Amino acid sequence: MALEIKLISFDAWDTLLRLRLISNGISERIGELSNLSPAAVYKRMIEVYEEVKDKWILGKVEDSKLIHEAQGSLAEKLGVPAEIIRRGVFEAFDRLNAEDALYPEVVEVLEDLSRDFQLAVVSNVLFWPGSCTRKILEEAGISRFFKVQLYADEVGVSKPDRRIFVKACELCGVDVRNVVHVGDSILDDVGGALASGMRAVLIRRDLGEPKLVREVGLALIPNLSHLRRVISDL
Repeated sequence: MALEIKLISFDAWDTLLRLRLISNGISERIGELSNLSPAAVYKRMIEVYEEVKDKWILGKVEDSKLIHEAQGSLAEKLGVPAEIIRRGVFEAFDRLNAEDALYPEVVEVLEDLSRDFQLAVVSNVLFWPGSCTRKILEEAGISRFFKVQLYADEVGVSKPDRRIFVKACELCGVDVRNVVHVGDSILDDVGGALASGMRAVLIRRDLGEPKLVREVGLALIPNLSHLRRVISDL
């Protein structure tokens, strides 16, 4: 018999919030500040993401230095001062309409789930600190649904390291076996959650219908509207 789910933790970007929207905003603002095309900035952002991620996996970058490494690498690739990158990031967040950043089903789903489950955010960082994401969730009116929000730069540990998942459980007073984590990354979200003893739900917005892999405690869904049903089936 399946254990009762008491806590649902969520990744932030590309799960609750549209990553491409803020990435475009950052590209545009850095482009304005440096007289570069947004497309060129965005291309370099993708390159830096892959490079820094690979360095982190190989243990060449500490969790506490990921943001510094990413912003510094982007500045170097673009040939601009690091302050331009920092300004571009923070000013893009200031410009962002928080409600536009939410996927359309998010508010309704969180309102429904919060009646029966504790909810949390467990999210990594790269180009911006967790405080920026926390600000957007507050402005969008959904931070009230979450008992805790854990960001890698604040905790000092990034997904898929099980310690950040365990920390969320400890703060919410639940066992890892009573938790489902929801996210869009096979490695960071699914891998980390399953390795921690949780169940996992992978968001795949190009998926037609939900799919279940009960043997490993995994579900795949096209959007969060399917979340309550698949949780009951896991």
